[in-house]
Order: sequence, then structure tokens, then C-alpha cells
Amino acid sequence: MKSIKSADMVRKKEDAPRNIFKTSFTLLLIVFAFTMSSPNSFFQFVKPAEAATLTSVFIMPTNNIVNTRTTYDIFFKTATTGTIKFIHMTFPSGFDVSAANKLIERSGIGSGSLSVGNPTTLVYTVDNPVSIPGGTTIRLEIGRIVNSNTAGNFRVSIATENTTPTIIDGPTNSFLFPIKDITGDDVSPGFMLRKTLKDDAAGHAHGWDPNGATTALVVSDSDIDIQNAADLDKTFVSILVYASGQTVCGVNFITDGFFTVNCSQGIFDGAELHYVITKLPSHLVTSTSLSASSSESSSTHSSQYESLRSLDEIASEFP
Repeated sequence: MKSIKSADMVRKKEDAPRNIFKTSFTLLLIVFAFTMSSPNSFFQFVKPAEAATLTSVFIMPTNNIVNTRTTYDIFFKTATTGTIKFIHMTFPSGFDVSAANKLIERSGIGSGSLSVGNPTTLVYTVDNPVSIPGGTTIRLEIGRIVNSNTAGNFRVSIATENTTPTIIDGPTNSFLFPIKDITGDDVSPGFMLRKTLKDDAAGHAHGWDPNGATTALVVSDSDIDIQNAADLDKTFVSILVYASGQTVCGVNFITDGFFTVNCSQGIFDGAELHYVITKLPSHLVTSTSLSASSSESSSTHSSQYESLRSLDEIASEFP
């Protein structure tokens, strides 16, 4: 009888490790099943992390003509709360961002600088990154981006990264935006240049320094070249001026590289100067009729202006 009991005790001791293994394996299976089925599980961290998708990603060029240097407004809304150090903006092949090192305005994000990550990628680096809440709208206005050399509908890919760097949100594609060719019904964008001077160091360098008392200021601009009466092939320039907050302002003198802004009252301190340079070829009247064939004028001068690009600039972008 004692021998039977002893044998049973020996057998139980031998089976103990197997029972422990079975129990541990069963518990592991239960934990695994619970982890996979419950999104709020304590063990959720074992699942691989996935970057969230940015929303409201809009790309808005001020000029959408092919092969034209212009300014872009880039909007997007964050999905995840995080400390954004880098914003990557990848344009399609055919766009040129190599000279796009000027940040004009920003909102929703701290001050920083632009750099070129690769031939079509711009990287905005935040100087002193802080946590940005999810749902924050960020806007970057960037100048000197050259549009694609072919027409079509395009998207820009946006991604945000922290200091590690690890992706926070994205990459997310923007909504489509169009770039179009110049047709026979379009006016070449090279004929018009829109510019803005602010009452800051860059504006002062070009002569725009309003103080509330002065009614006339001489502004320098290297894009102005005045027609010589003996050379009808040179460009004629007319200027439309709007000094922010002024009732009446105009131009009373133009010469190569300069023009004078005259206002009916003192130009108040902090005013901005917005002006458009219209560059059109002259058309010599050779008959009693003042009508001229638009196709004739276009064919005569199209080669002369083929390389001109429209510039939508502020003072800090001036050559």
C-alpha cells in the first residue's frame, strides 16, 4: 500500500513542471486573445504604431501657369498632439523648389527656416518646437516656387516629424490643384508683376519708409526699364499703386529702376505699398486706323517675352 502511495507521489512530482507549463501557456493565450480583441488593452503598446492622417490639406498657388515662379499658400490641420520639429512638403516631379528659401508668413506653428531636402522636397524646421494640439490649422506662405513645366492636376505630400525625428502625422496628399498652359486667350504672365513693400528693413532698402508726414517717396525696382523713344522694341511700363490705408495715391515720375509714389496726404507709419508693373510691347500706329490685330502683335513680340516669368513678391524677395 505504501509503495503505491509512493509511486503516486513520485508521478505527481514529475508531472508538476508540465502542469506549470500548461497553465502558463494557457494564460499567455488568454492575454494574447484579449490584447488583439480590445483596442483599450493594457498591452496595446505591443502593436505597431501608425502615423495619423492630416486633414484639410490645401495647396494654393498665386499663379498657376506652367514654369512660373510664384508664391504658395500651404494649409493643413494636425491630427495628433505632438512636438513638431520638421514639416516635410514634397512636390511632384517637374516643380522646382531649389530657390524657395523665403518664408513670407506662417500661422499655427513657431518661427523657423526653410531648406531643400531633395530636388522637390521643402523642409520647414522649427527653431524652438513646442507641443501642438491635434486639430490645429497650420499655414505656411512660401515664395520662389517654380511651377511644373507641364500642365496638369497635382498634389503635394505633407508630413510632420518630432525631434527624434519620428513621423507624427502623414505623409498625407493634398487636394488636387491645377497648373495650366498659356492659351491664345490668355495674357502672358510675364507681362505683369505684382509686388508688395512693407514698412520694414527690406522695404526701407527700396525707399519705402512712410512716417505719417511724407506724401511722396521714391521707390527702387530693378524690374522697371523705360522705353527709349528711339527704340520702340523696348518695354513700356505702367504702374498701378495702392498704398494701404491711403485714399489717393499715384505715380508721377518713372525712370529706369525707380518711380515716385505721390499720395494726397501723409503716408501713415506702417503702411504697405502694393503695386503692379504692367510690361507691354509698343505697337506703332502706321495707318489712320487705331485698331491692331492681336494675333499680329502677339506673333511679333512673343519670342521677346517667352522667357519672362510672373513674379508675385514681397520686399524680402526682391533681387
